[in-house]
Amino acid sequence: MRWRSAQMMNETKTVLTARAALLWRWVVVCGGLLLSTSSLASVGFAQLNHIQTAAQLLSRGQTAEAEHEARQALGDPSTRALALAMLGTIRLQEGKYSESILFLNKALELNPHLSGTWTTLGDAYVLQNEPDLARQSFEKALKLNPSNMPARYDLAKLEASLRDYQKSLEIARPILAQLRKSDDGLLILAEDYGSLKEKQELIGVIHDWQDLPAHSDESSLEFAQLLMSYGMTSEAKGVVEAIDVRSEGHATWQLAWNLGKAYLALGELEPAERNFQLAVSLNPSCAPCDQGVAEVSEQQGNSEKALAYLLKAKQLKPDDPEILFEFGKICLKRNLVEDALTSLGKAASLAPDDDRYVYVFGSANVARGNLPKAASLFESLLRKHPDDPVLNYAVGTVYYLQGKYNDAESSLKRSLQEQPNQVAAAYYLSLTYSHLGQNDQAEALLRGLVKSHPQYAPSYVKLGTILAAEHHDAEAEENLERAISLDPGSEQAHYQLYLLFRALRKPTEAKLHFDEWQKIQKERSARDHLEFHLLLPD
Repeated sequence: MRWRSAQMMNETKTVLTARAALLWRWVVVCGGLLLSTSSLASVGFAQLNHIQTAAQLLSRGQTAEAEHEARQALGDPSTRALALAMLGTIRLQEGKYSESILFLNKALELNPHLSGTWTTLGDAYVLQNEPDLARQSFEKALKLNPSNMPARYDLAKLEASLRDYQKSLEIARPILAQLRKSDDGLLILAEDYGSLKEKQELIGVIHDWQDLPAHSDESSLEFAQLLMSYGMTSEAKGVVEAIDVRSEGHATWQLAWNLGKAYLALGELEPAERNFQLAVSLNPSCAPCDQGVAEVSEQQGNSEKALAYLLKAKQLKPDDPEILFEFGKICLKRNLVEDALTSLGKAASLAPDDDRYVYVFGSANVARGNLPKAASLFESLLRKHPDDPVLNYAVGTVYYLQGKYNDAESSLKRSLQEQPNQVAAAYYLSLTYSHLGQNDQAEALLRGLVKSHPQYAPSYVKLGTILAAEHHDAEAEENLERAISLDPGSEQAHYQLYLLFRALRKPTEAKLHFDEWQKIQKERSARDHLEFHLLLPD
């Protein structure tokens, strides 16, 4: 299980520099954080000055100079532990987590009473994805100094990330007042209260958030995402709308893109597109920004525009499986089957363990008529998920199209067994029964379908066809006419009515439906051969 989100790890990184700047203050003001008070008396002023200078340099991002100063204090036994702790903090700031842990542990071997160093070691374990060791470090820091707020904060956040929200709240209780005054603290409380379904407490957190004099855009977006996950959409929208991405000197493509994603999650398509377009203008080589515009366009029903932006994204990142997947899906929707096959096949080869890629690649092979390939792809997924109703339906449908009616019957029945209230699986099972000469079972299934799903036109077509073959002419006509009212472009419904009226010696009605059938066939043929002209976005 992924115990710590990437965002939380990034937050840990951002506080390290600030903590380094406080290192000297911890020693002097709160001696128990790094050194016991009694230890301070034996520390040479000159050596402590090196540590102070190192902390100041590190706070300015001058890691090489900070390390030089820290090493000056290594030679004196009275400051060696503190110097090693500083070197560990420097390595942590540099992203060299293993080295950081080595230095910090050496410092603690020399002096296990350094509460602040235990906190930093916990942070290092966080970034190394070692939750148990991180917890142990934070707990040791708090045992040494219960008022060590950074350790208590980090431990509360760690427990929340491990989904032990009650424990997170228990740890945070001594510092609740402080947490309610910062955006980081309120994020922890929002996650705890929301996950524990303590709605009134969560509403209180929202009020505290609104009362803050300021909060970062990143924390606002995270707060909004949390509120959305707890179903508080209107409150989340208010948080998102308070972010002014266009203010002078404020706009970055990352912020615009994240804001676009937030609006998209809220279902607010216009502001979502506006922010994605802003991100594109700020960073024309941002493939995810183009992908964002494409997703909005698809939801707006403009698949041509979506395809154009995905084509641009694919040109920027030709080996990104998610972009290839989305491009292939749109191509399939627009009947560009060859392009879909190429793109989806590449996505599936780049990420063979992603079931979505394999499934849609299988669907593209069905559209192309590559039924053995489609069956092989769907069967590979079914072996992984034998009880999945969608996969059983997919395999059953391909078997039906291959004329393997007994196998189709077995798979489609399994699909309906797992998920009874399906339309497509029941419909294809009725077709299968018909091919097996079991029209009574097919008719019973179709009558149930038109009753439970009265807007599904194909059921009326097939039921009307069976009834016409049984010479139940009036009922057959009624069902076929109902199919056309639901889907005027149904070729089969018009053709079956043509046959029915011809058998009933009604030439005028027969000709009407025959002409409509021919017209629809010609339109479909023209559509199938149309080459779509793709325009790259401006």
